Amino acid sequence: MKTSLHRIKTKDDLELVGLLYEPENSTNKVLVHVHGMAGNFYENKFLDFIAETLTANGVAFFTFNNRGTEFIKDMCKVDGEKRDIVRLGDTYEKFEDCILDIGAAIDFVEQKGFKVVHLSGHSLAGPKVAYYTAKAGDKRVVSVIFLSPADMVGLSRNDKNFERDIATAKKMIAEGHGKEIMPFDVWEDCILSADSYMSLSGEQSEVAIFNFYNPQDELKVLGKIIIPSITVMGRKDHVVIIPIENLMERIKKAMVVSPKVETKILGDADHAYNGYGQELADTINTWIQKM
Repeated sequence: MKTSLHRIKTKDDLELVGLLYEPENSTNKVLVHVHGMAGNFYENKFLDFIAETLTANGVAFFTFNNRGTEFIKDMCKVDGEKRDIVRLGDTYEKFEDCILDIGAAIDFVEQKGFKVVHLSGHSLAGPKVAYYTAKAGDKRVVSVIFLSPADMVGLSRNDKNFERDIATAKKMIAEGHGKEIMPFDVWEDCILSADSYMSLSGEQSEVAIFNFYNPQDELKVLGKIIIPSITVMGRKDHVVIIPIENLMERIKKAMVVSPKVETKILGDADHAYNGYGQELADTINTWIQKM
């Protein structure tokens, strides 16, 4: 396995950093992975299993930081030789900007010679890759893999402080303070600006893709995905807010135009697949090899 660090640039000139894992022999297949809320391209141990398993089976793996990495992160805007620092991270992230980040990653792997692109997203990146796949219509992506996709609307409304948080965010935005950090942590330990909180919590926002909280929601974004998909979750995942069998059935029912829809319950795996890293990697490898 060959590993290399790369800097890539989005269409709005933001510099992102990631790792490319390649098999010893050349391949045209790659999995592009998007990390979850306030994450990064290296912290989850299951990524090691995925990289090792895929490269051993002739598939490259690219994992990268997006503008929602960590809670507060100084990143670079690049214009030629000019580099300006901008403060981003999940605290200031706007969900819809995932289009720019994912598009840049796919542009990068295409430039590296990979023609068959699979796309995976963990946690909050589940809605991100669904949003990208449905909205961008990127024909380079041949399948999408949802790993513990988060129902951000449901998680928000199940929080004991939801009414306080949503009222505070709305008031701050109305008073012109949307870019300022909320006066208290939300969801117990998250530091978010008012704008970011609304972007991630409002039922009318773009993030409401896996809206299992509302039994009447038809998950219409999933219904626009026209490529094969697989969803993987474990029974001890804390983002599962309805019975997991019901959750999987709702995904299958929603994805009416996808030619192939698979779901897999990975035993008692938690949100980070602790103790299930190899089983997760094998599941992903089996999926990719069938495409």
